[in-house]
Amino acid sequence: MSVVYVHVGLPKTGTTHVQSRLWRNRNHAMAAGLLYPGVNMDDHFHAATHLQPERYLDWARPEHAGAWSAMVEQMRQWPQRSLVSHELFANAGADRIRRLVADLSFADEVHAILTVRDLGRQVPSVWQENVKNQRRATLDEFLASISAGPEAPGDEPFWEFQDYRRILADWSAVIGAERVHVVTVPAKGTSKPGDGLWERFLRVIDLDPARLPEPTVRDNSSLSASQTEFLRQLNTRLQPTDVEWSRYERLVKHVLIHEVMSNIDAGAPVGLAAGQVDWVADYSDELVSAIIDGGYPVSGTVDDLRVAPGGTDSAPLTDGQVFDAALDAIAEWVKVSEIVDPPVRLKTRVGNVVRAVRRRSQALRR
Repeated sequence: MSVVYVHVGLPKTGTTHVQSRLWRNRNHAMAAGLLYPGVNMDDHFHAATHLQPERYLDWARPEHAGAWSAMVEQMRQWPQRSLVSHELFANAGADRIRRLVADLSFADEVHAILTVRDLGRQVPSVWQENVKNQRRATLDEFLASISAGPEAPGDEPFWEFQDYRRILADWSAVIGAERVHVVTVPAKGTSKPGDGLWERFLRVIDLDPARLPEPTVRDNSSLSASQTEFLRQLNTRLQPTDVEWSRYERLVKHVLIHEVMSNIDAGAPVGLAAGQVDWVADYSDELVSAIIDGGYPVSGTVDDLRVAPGGTDSAPLTDGQVFDAALDAIAEWVKVSEIVDPPVRLKTRVGNVVRAVRRRSQALRR
């Protein structure tokens, strides 16, 4: 029987870990009856952007327009289970979901998988990801922009990707609630051997983790609270009017963050303080109720998604801690950065050749 699973995120729920591990194990997966299609890992990203080209205009480039159709054809030829995965599917909406499912009409069944994490960790994690992408809002400002819930208008797209009550309803309206699966990210410090996110995910598609032995190379690492605040303040000097995104992405996101800062142990991660967490806890209960009332199959437990009131009791960051984070980042950058010799100017090279010829001529006359 042909079955296609569409993993739609949510963003910041371990998707990078799952996707990279699936890609590294794709040959093992095929031997176990699962196709993870695509010629390149990024084909899943290109497929998601071309499903919504008007929304992702900058990313839906013509040279990648055929990624989705090529993946569909691969899955059409595969008689067993197939899996597509990218978090940009999360905000597709009912109309685009119908279009996607129509493209998969060859399959006997289409299932959706949502990986979901508690809002207590999700909110600061998404804010930190914003900071990694040139944003400069403080955590308090970010919280103020989302605290009214998904129905309130605003420029911050948090709920567009994180309102899993709506996302579950959109998918269930097209394929049925019994085929919309929730995989909960284990609560902090509660994961047991054999019951982590990876195992819970594979349980949905009925695949033994032992059949996919290759570990992931590197996950999307988090920064500490002091590092994030240093980066946020740096962003006030590196707005789009100051530096174009391609340069920021290459130097700040890829080098400074992923190659330098992620290798520094800089203290406690970002968390919600007591005064910030109460509405998050209340709203989490509403979202959990939507899972229970909707009858969606759950791998893990919905208790992982509940947020305990109280928040963190750590002291506020000081300017000294942020300054230390900046110094540590600069020092590490100096230690690990590759040194590229400056190009030799043409005039210098010609001069060197002339001098070498003169020296050789003088030596022959002696």
